[in-house]
Amino acid sequence: MGRGWNHKVKIKHLFTQNEDWQSIQDSMNAIADVLTKDAWFRTFVDLHKFRQISEGDTIMRPVDYANRLLDFLYNFADDQRIWIE
Repeated sequence: MGRGWNHKVKIKHLFTQNEDWQSIQDSMNAIADVLTKDAWFRTFVDLHKFRQISEGDTIMRPVDYANRLLDFLYNFADDQRIWIE
């Protein structure tokens, strides 16, 4: 963790390489479990969506939905100066 960061959270080990819905949902649930216990993420309004990954359609796959949520998470973390590892 570099200087200037207020906090750090370890979640990258919970990411999955698989792109099937169940693997992605399991991964996002595990991430949500960690973040729910961390006071620094109490104001992250999209956290509940981590537990509701869409099964996808012809336009957006489950992995696309999860990646968008992770983008929101990283933006929030940057704004709060939280290091994600």
